[in-house]
Amino acid sequence: MRLMLQTAEAQLSSDYLLLLSVSLISLGLALFIVFHAYRGYQRNSSVRMLYLACGLGLITVVPMALSIGVNSVGQVIEVTPRVYSFYLPVATRVSEIAGICTLLYSLLITPSAAS
Repeated sequence: MRLMLQTAEAQLSSDYLLLLSVSLISLGLALFIVFHAYRGYQRNSSVRMLYLACGLGLITVVPMALSIGVNSVGQVIEVTPRVYSFYLPVATRVSEIAGICTLLYSLLITPSAAS
């Protein structure tokens, strides 16, 4: 019985490390895209590119960073299950909604207002 428990703990640990690795790779790629959009804003002085970079960051970087941060803190300190089942999803969705609105604004502003 003890061997099964140790095997289960090792499996959970390796599952968590795999999930963390995939999440960090995804976060790195998202940051790379946001960085290049921001460089496009600096190079062209286009406010549209700034809103594009911010929207992409809110859609991709912030939810992943929240997820990694909350899960990492949850491994160290004990948090209530409501954090994982309610607060984290709500914060993630609010960030995604703000990002989509920012992307929509970047597409709809007129070029004369964006200069």
